[in-house]
Formats: sequence, structure tokens, C-alpha cells
Amino acid sequence: MTELQLHNKKEECRLLWKEAFGDSDGFIEQFIRDFYEHDNMLCIEEEGGRIVSMLHIIPFKMENKEIGYIYAVATEEKSRGKGFASQLIEKAIAAAKERGYAALVTIPADEHLRSFYSRFGFTGHYPVTFSGTGNFDFGSGEKEKDVALLLPLDGTACAEKRKNIILEM
Repeated sequence: MTELQLHNKKEECRLLWKEAFGDSDGFIEQFIRDFYEHDNMLCIEEEGGRIVSMLHIIPFKMENKEIGYIYAVATEEKSRGKGFASQLIEKAIAAAKERGYAALVTIPADEHLRSFYSRFGFTGHYPVTFSGTGNFDFGSGEKEKDVALLLPLDGTACAEKRKNIILEM
């Protein structure tokens, strides 16, 4: 992929993020500058290559094991209800297994999304803390709402015994 194409994907990521979440330009730019990796963004494109749905798998460590954090799952408003987010979650699970991740983690914004993720095997209600991310907040912006779901992938990220999750960069 050429530099121009990579730049276009970053710009499309910015635009979809802004539409879906309404975050400030500064917040979005900080993510793009400090954490965006082309290989960590899964997306669905319409004809012409415009991104209509995306998610990011951010690599973290949890208890010295490589895991993936599913972040910024978004579908443009006019494309919702077509199963794009489900397709991306399935692709994320397959990619995480291929990468040898011990688990996937995500913080759903509400109960509806908790139910959505549970369809893919995500379980639990784990307070989560991020370490090594500088001043970037990968959570909800409100620490008490940062409650994660976990999908163990290799049998070592035992969910039943866990009381909380610490994710380290």
C-alpha cells in the first residue's frame, strides 16, 4: 500500500470515528499519531474503498501474556444493521488467534453492547486499568465505567478466577 493510501485510511478512520463517537479532533488525532497501526485496523469498505465499518485491535500485555484490546468499533450510521460489526468481531477473533494472543478484551459502552459481545463468547465484569499509555484514555473517560469483558483464546487467561484486568503497553 502506498503512503497516500495509508494516509487515506487514516483520514477515513478519523471521519468515521468522529461520526460514530463525536470525540474531539485532538483525541482522535492523538490516537492516530500515537497508536494507529494499519495492520491493527480491521475494516469493511464499500465500493471505491471507503471505510463503512472498523475496529482496532490494540496489542497489550496482561500478566505478561500478549492480548488484544478491541477498541473503537464503529459503523457509519447509514450502514448499521447490516451485520458489519459482527463480521469484524469474527475477523478480530480469528486474527487474535492467528497472532497467538492469549485473550481479547473490550469495554462495552452499555448493556446492549455487553449482550452483543457475549454472543461471541466474551464474559465477565472486570474493572480494567491501563498502564503505559501516557495520557491517552483507552477507557470510557470515566474510570468507574471501565468494566471489561474477556474472551480467553488459549486457556491461560482464566476468566473465572479474575477480579480485575491490568493492561500494559
